[in-house]
Amino acid sequence: MNIAIIGGAGGMGRVTTRDAAASDGVDEVRIVDLDADAASALAAELPRASVVRPEPGHEGLVAALDGCDAVVNAASHRLNVPVMRACLEARCHYTDLGGLYHWALQQYELDAEFQAAGLVAAMSMGAAPGITNMLAAVACAELDTVDSIEVLDAVISGRPFDPDETFVPAYAPDTLIDEFTVPAPQFIDGEARDMPAGGGAKVYHLPEGDVECVYTIHSEPATLPRSYADRGIRSVEWRLGLPPAHTLPLRALVASGMASSEPVRVNGHDVIPRDVLVAVLPRQGGAPEDPGALERLRAHVVGTRGGERVEIDADLPLTQCAEWGTDSGTYSTGVPPSIAAQLLASGQALRTGVGGPEVIVPVTPFFAALASRGMHAEIAVHQPLA
Repeated sequence: MNIAIIGGAGGMGRVTTRDAAASDGVDEVRIVDLDADAASALAAELPRASVVRPEPGHEGLVAALDGCDAVVNAASHRLNVPVMRACLEARCHYTDLGGLYHWALQQYELDAEFQAAGLVAAMSMGAAPGITNMLAAVACAELDTVDSIEVLDAVISGRPFDPDETFVPAYAPDTLIDEFTVPAPQFIDGEARDMPAGGGAKVYHLPEGDVECVYTIHSEPATLPRSYADRGIRSVEWRLGLPPAHTLPLRALVASGMASSEPVRVNGHDVIPRDVLVAVLPRQGGAPEDPGALERLRAHVVGTRGGERVEIDADLPLTQCAEWGTDSGTYSTGVPPSIAAQLLASGQALRTGVGGPEVIVPVTPFFAALASRGMHAEIAVHQPLA
């Protein structure tokens, strides 16, 4: 099988590329990236890797995907829909790392076209979203009806917070800023509701410690209610719990107006503060080392089985890949779309069309592939509920 990775030399994409290149059954890993130097350097380290720098525009992207069985968009989520359209024309299956809430809704609009073409688009297939959706799928498979799903990503720092240390975002600055500024849609009492970013604080008691998690804009509340509408779903909530080193500096920048998209006049020039912030943060270099940090993904699902109310916690503690020199967040985000692309390319998708991974990607082979890469799911079932 031939797999193309858009942005395959980027921070997350290079992990997807490495995993695909190391996988049996993959004949070609095509790195489709505007940074030809970075892509060539990565390809030189890997078997069966090639590089394509796409020509501008839709036709250039279609040409870059020619002959591929599946495509991963590991570049900006703003490219999800354009890449999906290119996949339709190039006749490739599709997956990505996620697209926040409103981008996911736009992707659903291509469902009929993917079905008509006999193609599959499994959107939001990173760690969170992605593994989180699949954990929910594991739990929902155990139930007759599904009442509610709470999904969370919690990080416990292994060191105290130093307010004077360099602030380096946990992931793409543009995405992180959105998560802490844009209203966070949640599915509550059977309807979508815009909640304040950073609101809905709730403390979860995890094996690694207690973590306060808050609402941020994410795609799980967009996909899971659709996927389990026929099971009676009434609530889907997403929360993020990051350590103070990741949240306090960002909240201060937001409060200062540096995340604003309203232009300000500086020395005779109109400047958008957010653009400056997004440009400056990557120049900070690498994040301070935190080898003791722990991260856990969880889907807490409540429903019924055999007439009794049941709650299920489906967890996955994240792990690092020392061989690739990646932190746990990068490793767990980059690997799942590689696995999903291989499953789609080999004809194992659950159905055609566009959907969240929970209804597209088969659960058993997916988690078996994760386990072979050091990531093991944990399931706890508690019943009945009073």
